[in-house]
This record gives sequence, structure tokens and C-alpha cells, in this order.
Amino acid sequence: MKRLIACCCAFTMLCAGPLWAQDTETLPGAPDLATALAKYHAYLFAPAVREELDAINRDMREIQRETRRATTDEAREAARTKREAIAARLSAILESCPATRAIEVTGQQTTLPPMEPISLPGDSGAFLFKVRTGDGPARCVTLTFDLSQHSNFRLPVEVAPGCTTWALVSLERVPQMKTDMEIEFAIPGQPTTLLPVRSITPDHGTLSVTVLSDDTGKPAPSMIQLVWKTDGHDVRPGNAVNFGPQFDSQGNWDGPRKTNYPGKLAGRYWCVPGPFKTSLAPGEYDIVITRGGEHVAVFDTVNVVSNETVERTYRPRRWVDMRKLGWYSGDDHVHAQILSDQDAENLMTWIQAEDVHLANIVKMGDIFRTWFEQRGFGKEYRVVDKDYVLSPGQECPRTHNELGHTISMNIQNMIRNTEQYYLYDTVFDEAHRQGGLSGYCHTNSGIFFVHRDMSVNIPKNKVDFIEMLQFANMGTDLFYDFLNTGFKVTASAGSDVPWGGTVGEVRIYAYTGKKFTADRWFDAVKLGHTFVTNGIMLDFSVEKAIPGDEVVVTEDHPLRVHARAWGDAEREVPSKLDIIVHGAPVKTVESADANQDALEVDFEIPAGNGFWIAARAEGNDGSRAHTTPIYVVREGLRFWKYDGIQDLIAKRETSLAEIEKIVAEAVAGRNAMGQEDSTRTVQQLALQGPELLKRVEDAKAIYADLRATADREAALRK
Repeated sequence: MKRLIACCCAFTMLCAGPLWAQDTETLPGAPDLATALAKYHAYLFAPAVREELDAINRDMREIQRETRRATTDEAREAARTKREAIAARLSAILESCPATRAIEVTGQQTTLPPMEPISLPGDSGAFLFKVRTGDGPARCVTLTFDLSQHSNFRLPVEVAPGCTTWALVSLERVPQMKTDMEIEFAIPGQPTTLLPVRSITPDHGTLSVTVLSDDTGKPAPSMIQLVWKTDGHDVRPGNAVNFGPQFDSQGNWDGPRKTNYPGKLAGRYWCVPGPFKTSLAPGEYDIVITRGGEHVAVFDTVNVVSNETVERTYRPRRWVDMRKLGWYSGDDHVHAQILSDQDAENLMTWIQAEDVHLANIVKMGDIFRTWFEQRGFGKEYRVVDKDYVLSPGQECPRTHNELGHTISMNIQNMIRNTEQYYLYDTVFDEAHRQGGLSGYCHTNSGIFFVHRDMSVNIPKNKVDFIEMLQFANMGTDLFYDFLNTGFKVTASAGSDVPWGGTVGEVRIYAYTGKKFTADRWFDAVKLGHTFVTNGIMLDFSVEKAIPGDEVVVTEDHPLRVHARAWGDAEREVPSKLDIIVHGAPVKTVESADANQDALEVDFEIPAGNGFWIAARAEGNDGSRAHTTPIYVVREGLRFWKYDGIQDLIAKRETSLAEIEKIVAEAVAGRNAMGQEDSTRTVQQLALQGPELLKRVEDAKAIYADLRATADREAALRK
């Protein structure tokens, strides 16, 4: 269960500044109190009130945004008026709450009579106090205590003088049966008021869950979300895998994976290797079970009763089996340490739970150090279980403010030379010499100035793929720009866990045919036989060509185009299917019918002077899919976007000019700071700058040739 942890001698106060500070805000601390009540402790209120509590929580967050955006006195006054109205609604709900306990704090050392024992719903719960110290404006404070940290339960609650403080005391990991504690109310610097409290928790029940593979009918790994409806917290299945130790304290390295799935599948999931039994507080639990994008997710509610066992068996059904169509899923960007068989077993469990057939497990580096160590590279260090493969790779070189991040797959050794760190082509060349593939990360967002090195090395045919789908974000700007400039670019996708949510939340499908091996999969990526998706599936062809292929024509004649997008009718269906030529739709079909699980086009397009053409789809849940293009090549001409080529080349030349600028700045900085300066990035960029600038000049020459090619093509295109 997700816990907000604080020891009982050190607590969390979520309020607007110190309680005793002067503050013109209406009901300071109210937004955090409303959130805690609405999300975790709505059980304190009658069912009819909970909807209003949710509305108050939403309205408070919205008015916070309005207040921050307000730039005029009129807007600030309007926000203040709304804030007062919402605070009044919350105050009314708090006053009416049957669980509220009124406390008077006089400033004298006092021990109050014990409260009546309070029954908590389980091993977590809350007390709500209305603490009066005077007639001033009311305030709110929200505190959380983890009772597993101490055996002497005295819980301090600091209140403000001369006012009313609404104090929500949340308890986590409360022992079963009876627990005696003292709530210590105090105005800072004054004697305390002690309130003895006894909590009573109910006996637990047991939930037993088995998840079966739809392929074999046998128990299989799965991703499970288990939420106690009483307080909204998620519960960890007893045998869930903890990947934290393999994440080098990087990214989101806690146990549950907060996914970036679109629609109703978003949430926190645990990777569960097989059947489990878990002791749970009584009550209703929502359970969601997924086995990757090709399976229908299971949604169920189970009621756990004290001292009883409830058993459930689930078999998530495949809505599609892409293997039968020759397409196998992969994730090009998974960070995790593999130094032991247990490490390997954990990750194999994960990719099987998500039904991802090949994961590129990347060791990461920068100019200073590396993370996510691997016990080796190459085929002998692949981990293979039937048609699931963990293959060691790398994310390196990677620079944040200079040239962007690169990623390599199927390499035989880590490729890393910090004295050539800014010369990315040296890594690409060595990866190719080793039989591997190289590309760029995060091109979907364009962060880390990745467009700069792309402008150097894509024109030199040194790049195999780019990551255009990540974190549920499909980014096509750079993808389309380089395609329109006449360079072949293969679409790939990677989750980037542990920064991402879960393996395969975005995935690349590669066409291997009916037989799958890691080598065939890597060969398919190299050929561009790919599409990327986080939900919707795609089938696309021009004549008999599939994504990545060339269709060579000698004259203008019609070409048959076929595309189909389809989805899981219980999760997402395609709402739009586009056929893209030179970055713009030339054919679109749309549907708002949630029962129509497929969209299809079949038409002819003239070959013209050649072009690149791809399929793109959107799901009604926000999912996205995109193919690598098929390249229609007219003999003697490039497939580029001819009428925009001058501007496209100018963009790339601007990127090259940025490289020249950062090299010049590094050289100037190094000269100013001296040879012994400790800023390694500046030093090395300055030292490697001359070689990098040679590569920039080579790229400039390529773009100059392309301008000349455009001039030569003018007559042919007429």
C-alpha cells in the first residue's frame, strides 16, 4: 500500500506556512486537507456527502491555479471571492462530519478523559479534530503518522493560538486489534493537552489470486493494480517484484510502476510473477489485471471478509495475437541492472507480464560515469525464455545541453571513449562494426538538443532508428523533417523505465515473419519493417511493400495503398486513420462509434515524382500508432518534399550553426577558466571541438549538394 510516512516524533504538516503566521488566505491549509479527505478518508463521511467532497477538492485545486494566473487586481479579487465560497463549503462539511471530535486547548497542562474507542476500517484510517484555542479565523492542518516506526504512540499536533484548527490525523500501518495512543495538542511554547485514544482494527481476510495465460491456460506473470476502495490506497500483492535495487536510485525507482497508459488503464501496477495470497483489511477492492497491449484488461471488484479467504482466477483474453501476423513487440529503452540470475529473472518476469518479446536493457553513461551495470554484452549475455529476450545495449553518449542522447542495440561490448564523447559517429560506426544498431532517444520531444547531432549523422546514413513515441507522447516534428529532406528514418519506441512507467507501455513492432529470434528482430528494425504504438495496431502496405521498403517506379502510374487500424473493443478503438505523404494527410477516415473496432482504407495514389508514405492512427482513448514510411522512389529523383526543401535544409543548417556556437563558447570558456578547470564538459567539448567541427563541415557539404540536387531535379520534375 502506498504510504505517506512520518515517524511519530517527526510529522508532516501540510498547511499554508506556520500555523501562527499572519495570513490573509481563507482557511489556510484547506486544499491539502480536502485532498486527503477526498482521496483517502472519504469513509469518514456519509455516502451522500462524498460527491460534494470530491467537487470541493477539484474546485480548490482549480482556484489555486486561477490565483496563480491572476495578474490584475480584478482577477485576484474574483479568485479571492471564489476561494471564500469554496472554503465555506468545506467548513460546512467538516462541521457536519459525524467523525469530528471537538477539543478545547487552554494552554494549561491537561490530560483529557479518554475518547470512546474508534474503529478504523483497517490498518490505516484517520481522526478528524476540531481544536479550539480562541475565536480567530479557522485553519487546517494535515498530518500523517506511520505507527510501524515506534512503540510509544504519542502523536504531536501543533495548533495555532486564538483560533480553530481543523486537524486531520492520518494513521498508517496501525497494528491489528487494539492500539492505545495519545494525541498531544500544543500551541508552540505552551503546555500540552493530551487526549488518550484507543483504535480498534478488524481482523483481516485473505485474497487469493491466480492469473492464467490465454495461450497456455497455465499461471503466468501479470501486472496487477489492487486498490482498497475504503481509502483509495493501492495494495502490494505479497509476491510482487521489487525492481528498486536494479534501478541505481534513478528515476521512479519505487516498487509499483505508475504507468503512462492512456485512458482507463493509467495507474500504479505491481509486477506479479504468479499466484499470490495477501492478507487484507475487510472491504471492497478494485482489481485491474493487464498482460500487455495485446490482451483485454480485467476489471473486477472483490469483497474481502474478516477471517475468510476469497479466491479469484482470471484469464486475460487476447484481443489480437500479432505473432500470428509476423509482428513481434519490443521496447528499445529499458534501464535496469543485470548482475545476477535473480536480476535477469526479475526482468524476464516483467517483460512476460507485459508480453514484450524483446527488451533492449541499456547501460547508461555520461561523460563522468555509468549506471545500470550489466554482467556482459553480446549474444552470450542475452537472456532468452522461449520467444522472450533480454538483450544488453547502451544509452551513451548522452549530453543534455549539447547534442542529445543516443541508444544502441545488439552490441558486443560497451562503446565509450570520453575523449571522443562528442563525436557520436564513432559510437555509431563501432556499433555497426559489432553488428548492432544505433539511434537517438527522446526525438518525440526534441529535448536535449538532439536535433543538432541528428543534422550531422542522419545525412551520413549512420543512424538506424529514432525514438518517436515515449511517455504516451507521439512526436513527429523531427521525424517528418528528416523524411521530407529525403533521408530514410525508422520509427522506434521506448519506455525509458525507470523514468517511464512500465516496460512496453509504448512499443515498437518489428516484422520478422512467423519465426522469431532476436537476430531476425534486429534485422527487421534495420530494414525499417516497424511500427510504433501504445494501443492501436496498424497494417500498412503499398502494392506488396511493407514499412521500410522501397517501391521504385519509372513512370507515373497508380499505386494500390491499403491500411487498417484496429483496437481492443473493451479498451480503445481507432477514432482516426490517416495516410501521410510528406507529413500531411492525403486520406483520412474517422469514426466516433465506440463499437467500431477497425478503420480501413484501400485506394490508389499516383506515383508522381516519388514520396514517402506512412500510416498513422489515433484511438478514442488517446493512444497513438505510426508506421515507418514506405519509400516511393522515382528513378533519378529523391523521395523528398521538393517544394519545401530549401526551408528544410535551412533548418538543418541552423542546427549545425548551433553546434559551431557551443563549440566556440566552450573554447572561450576553457581559455578563460584555464587548462585545469574542473568543468569537464566544457574542457572536453573544447578539446574535441575541432574534430566535431570537421564533421559539421562534412554535413554542410552534404546539404550544399542537396541544394544542387534540387536545382538539377527542377527540369526533371517538370
